[in-house]
Amino acid sequence: MSDPGGGCPLFVCYANCCRSVLACYLYRDLCNEAPALSAGLDVGERISDRAERMLREWGIDASAHRPLKLSRRLCDEATAIFVMAPSYLHRLVWEYGEDLADKAYLFADPFTRPVSLGNGEYTVSDPSFDNRPTVELLKEFGWMRERVLQIRLALLGDGRRLVPLREYLEVCKTVDRGSH
Repeated sequence: MSDPGGGCPLFVCYANCCRSVLACYLYRDLCNEAPALSAGLDVGERISDRAERMLREWGIDASAHRPLKLSRRLCDEATAIFVMAPSYLHRLVWEYGEDLADKAYLFADPFTRPVSLGNGEYTVSDPSFDNRPTVELLKEFGWMRERVLQIRLALLGDGRRLVPLREYLEVCKTVDRGSH
C-alpha cells in the first residue's frame, strides 16, 4: 500500500480479533487504502464473527484477517499506536518500553488529556461479547468510522492535536495493566 503521508497507525486491542480489526480495516477503507496495522496484546484464534459481519455490512471484506500478536517491531514500524483501553496502554509501555508513550494514544478519545482512567472510561467495548443483532452493533459502533477519519486528519497534520500517553503517563500507571 502506498501512502502520500500520515504514516502508518497501529491499532491494538486484547486479542486482535475484533476492536483493533474494526479500526484497522475501517481506516484502510475510509482513508483511500492508507496503510494501517493491527495487533493484540495476546493473540486470538481468528477474527470475531461479529467483527467480520459488521465489516461486511460496511462493504469491507476482512475474511482473510489473521490475528497478530503485538511486538516491539510492530510498535517501531507504526507512526502512532491507538489502543482500545487504558489498561492496554499501561501494558504497552510496561512490556515494550516507556519510550512508546510519545506515540501511544487512547482510541476512544486521542484528543483530550484524561484526568482519570477509572470506571471503564476511555475503554472501547468489545462487540465480540455482545449478542445484539448486527444492525444494532453497527449503530452503536458507527462512531468508529468518524474516529478513524479524525485520526487520519490528525496524522496528516490537518486535524486536532493528538494527546500522547506521555502527557498522562502517571495517571495511566494507576490502571491495572492486567485488566481488559
